[in-house]
Amino acid sequence: MISTTAFADELYKSNVVASYYGEEFQGNRTASGEPFNMNDYTAAHNTLPFNTLVKVVNLSNSKSVVVRINDRGPSIPGREIDVSKAAATDLGMLRSGTARVALEIVQWGTNNGPTTHVDGVSERPFVKGITPVHAVEKHYDVQLGAYSDFDNAEIMATRLSDEGFSNIAYQTEGNITRVVLRDISAADLDFVVDALKQHGFSSYLVRQRKLDPVVKQSSVAAEK
Repeated sequence: MISTTAFADELYKSNVVASYYGEEFQGNRTASGEPFNMNDYTAAHNTLPFNTLVKVVNLSNSKSVVVRINDRGPSIPGREIDVSKAAATDLGMLRSGTARVALEIVQWGTNNGPTTHVDGVSERPFVKGITPVHAVEKHYDVQLGAYSDFDNAEIMATRLSDEGFSNIAYQTEGNITRVVLRDISAADLDFVVDALKQHGFSSYLVRQRKLDPVVKQSSVAAEK
């Protein structure tokens, strides 16, 4: 089990749903690049930085465990965190499969996994008149897809726009165009991810923005 010398934990969320994953994923590569080991005290979360230590408290029995975030998930709407089988055992939730929990941050991770390396990347807005600017630290992009065919990128951007999302941008590097919701503050990230799930966007990748300059383009929406 993970131990920590932290004196006080920061309440992150309460009364959210935890689930677990085990044998069927054993050995699979996690989003952080590590192989999944169901016997380690790890967990999947969609937005918390990798290597963040989280205390998970089962609200029905007060059992708790500290896990390290090394994967992305859950993909099922309404669930907040997927813990390993070892963690689920300690939490007393193997039989039920899910549990109402509180999440407390023991230590924030310093590695958020994939990043938006915008140096030399051409970034242009989907909506006319929005000019990309420098991102600041602790801002994120949520990538919804990466396409070699721009027509497919345009379809995804239009779908996002039709569902009411803003700050949609194309990021082009070589012959690949990424469709992203760009420059989202850390405070707004969970809200945006929840909104994506509610609108059926279950496949996405959170990337921390860097301060490198982008190649700015003021072209009109969906210009090819």
